[in-house]
Amino acid sequence: MKGQDLLQVANARLYPSLTNPNYLVLRARRLILEPYLRSLPGHLTVLDIGGRYQPYRPLLEGKVDQYFALDVDRTEFVSVIGSGDRVPFRNETFDLVIATGVFEYFQKPHDAALEVHRVLQPGGSLVVSVGAVVPRFVDEERWRYLPLGLKTIFAPFSKVTITPEVFSLGGFCRLMNLGCHDFLKLSILKSAYEVTLCPLVNLLGLLLEKMRLTSNDKWTGNYSVIATK
Repeated sequence: MKGQDLLQVANARLYPSLTNPNYLVLRARRLILEPYLRSLPGHLTVLDIGGRYQPYRPLLEGKVDQYFALDVDRTEFVSVIGSGDRVPFRNETFDLVIATGVFEYFQKPHDAALEVHRVLQPGGSLVVSVGAVVPRFVDEERWRYLPLGLKTIFAPFSKVTITPEVFSLGGFCRLMNLGCHDFLKLSILKSAYEVTLCPLVNLLGLLLEKMRLTSNDKWTGNYSVIATK
């Protein structure tokens, strides 16, 4: 993909359209991560694991001295080819590590967490997003995560905050949209769904989330994790 195409993908993840079946979790993730990232001090050295698109880099505008992207695939934005479970950098190199949508792929996620811990400066931060109740998107995925599992994986960190990106009602609405997106095979039906049912279900999920009818997260689609070394 060319740079402009990569930026379009990144922007669609940071500011998703109502026609996106993942709208609810992508919107919530930005609202969770943005205040934290904007609160960080300047002159950051950042590692983006799985950083072929870098959707959350704009939230660090004016704060970054160096930004490295590590990914198994080469794009114009990738600095180093490699995997997050074997990070090719020295100890205590980074102030911030971003790893959204990648812990699902690691063969040994505990090793990846230890690698991130190793390359972070004392007091440095890790920002993660992982799937919970969500279908498999690609065959290369290995894991889905629950809060206790996340606490186990990130146990080496001094502080770990785990936040549902949506609660159960929003998660159920997202699953409805993902199901329609996957099961409607005819292009004319899928196109009609994208401009009719998908936005309506997203708006319903958004309304239910704003009403705070429940704080139950058994059906949450994704969790955001912010961990401090």
